[in-house]
Amino acid sequence: MKKWTYAILALTLTAGLAACNGSNDETDNNIVFGDNQIGNGEQEFIITHNQTIKKGVYLLKGWCYVADGATLVIEAGTVIKGDNETRAALIVEPGGQIIARGTAELPIVFTSEKAPGQRKPGDWGGLILCGNARNNQGIMQVEGGPRTMHGGIKDTDNSGILSYVRIEFAGSPLRTNQEINGLTLGSVGSNTQIDHIQVSYSNDDAFEWFGGTVSPNYLVAYHTWDDDFDADNGYRGTATNLLGVRHPRIADASTSHGFECSSSSNAEPQTAPTFSNVNLYGPSSTDAEFENTTTYINGAGLLPDNQSLLGLYGAAIALSSNTAVNFKNANINGYPLNWEGTAATQENVTFGTATVSFPTWTNGWCNFDPQNTVY
Repeated sequence: MKKWTYAILALTLTAGLAACNGSNDETDNNIVFGDNQIGNGEQEFIITHNQTIKKGVYLLKGWCYVADGATLVIEAGTVIKGDNETRAALIVEPGGQIIARGTAELPIVFTSEKAPGQRKPGDWGGLILCGNARNNQGIMQVEGGPRTMHGGIKDTDNSGILSYVRIEFAGSPLRTNQEINGLTLGSVGSNTQIDHIQVSYSNDDAFEWFGGTVSPNYLVAYHTWDDDFDADNGYRGTATNLLGVRHPRIADASTSHGFECSSSSNAEPQTAPTFSNVNLYGPSSTDAEFENTTTYINGAGLLPDNQSLLGLYGAAIALSSNTAVNFKNANINGYPLNWEGTAATQENVTFGTATVSFPTWTNGWCNFDPQNTVY
């Protein structure tokens, strides 16, 4: 056989192996297998080169990691359904980036693979972003079970762009009793752009920050199982224009809050976020007959099959010691209690019993009936 024939065979084999391993350049799309499957079907799949997911409907299988040095671009209007069996999750690691730039007319949707009417919190894993900004624990492993470590000294780190994105029915445990959140942000830096994100029916928190300095804008937590907004381990960003709406018959065994902020030690930096322009609607705002009892809080047929347990509602705002949280322009309604703990500052914070009113900035891109939406 001639030398040039061997060379062609070698190049062909190399290309085939690269495709199987997700190793490719920007012109290939080797992370998509078959017509619409993201990941090769194994539990862990690693994206090592720049990739683009074209507008379409896809099934995400397994834990898909965007590794250091890789960028994943997701086109506007794309729908990604999380596989239930593999507890699918998309995890952006430090040094990796995601560019998911939807529009009000064409949001990007991460949702359950199940049919309308059969979807529940925890049908799949969720979306995790991790970076190199500071937290107060050093290098941490991300909550929920993935391999990913996060943290560093680069507070201006950039994990990419999430804009006009919906995340629905996430929160399946990647490890036993370790649910992940709708959107988990681990040591994400201030040059990351996060805006217009709706998390609906998450089986843990809707949004949780573990350290970092990212400052998101326009966040919606809708019918969350645990907390709407949770800040830990030295998170110091400013989150602006926040909406939380509770399902009156869903609360977590750990006690559900609108905001829960904590810090595990006296270590620096302190957990000291600013939450500005907030509207929270607790269980009494969505049902005037609400009772904070285990009889009333029955899950409304949405109890997942993954060890999640029902509990009760606590305060709208729960702040532990070693935190210095700031609230500005907050309208909070319908919780059994207002405060636990003490804020560093509170400016124009009011508590009441108003029923739900959706801000105009939710128009067009939000979906408040994801259970029955056909994707």
